[in-house]
Amino acid sequence: MKRSIALAAMLSSLAFAATPTYAADETEAVETPTGFDVAIGVAFTSNYVSRGVTQTEDKPAIQGYVEASYGIGYIGVWASNTSFDDVWDPDMEVDFYGGIRPEFGDLSLDFGFAQYYYPDYPDEDYGELYAKASYAFTDMFSLGGEYYREVYNDANWAYLTTEIALPEEFTFSGKVGTDFENDGRIAWDAGVSRTFMDTATIDLRYYDSNMDPAKFVATLSFDLSLSSLMSGK
Repeated sequence: MKRSIALAAMLSSLAFAATPTYAADETEAVETPTGFDVAIGVAFTSNYVSRGVTQTEDKPAIQGYVEASYGIGYIGVWASNTSFDDVWDPDMEVDFYGGIRPEFGDLSLDFGFAQYYYPDYPDEDYGELYAKASYAFTDMFSLGGEYYREVYNDANWAYLTTEIALPEEFTFSGKVGTDFENDGRIAWDAGVSRTFMDTATIDLRYYDSNMDPAKFVATLSFDLSLSSLMSGK
């Protein structure tokens, strides 16, 4: 959820092309979540990188979010410190977002809208519609696509994504994205992560693009939900 900051059209179509087509009577029944929940989280990262570009001049960032959900619907707010250059140098980015996350068997979808707000530079605020899809081919491997469309200037960005389960509860994930412009932007990242005690996650990731030098980023994040606290998990 970031600016030049989180491959439809052509790339997303590759993900869907690889997805098996099910007849109506072969689709698994999905239990739709109905309860209300609130999730909160905080992350400490060595560099805030979005779409191949550092948002903190290669310096650390502290990020956090609060998200409320009911059934497949959700709304939330996410924030991070930022640092750019002398002309464009907001101290903070705040993202307001909301949407739905329906699931159909092994297919997970996410449709929504995000408004990006820079308190020091309100003229630079903008919004994006987004659509995401991920298909779990096995318990170990999933493939997906993400598409973002700015509503004010019609800019595009899209990713092809993948996630692979590794031994010892590690997970590999990566993505490659583009803005579809001639001589446009291309960015990719790949890394491994592991969650401990259901709340703490360590992520070690390599980023590269044709816009910014390659960089290695380490992130420690903590996530909790109201439902997990009430269940004692």
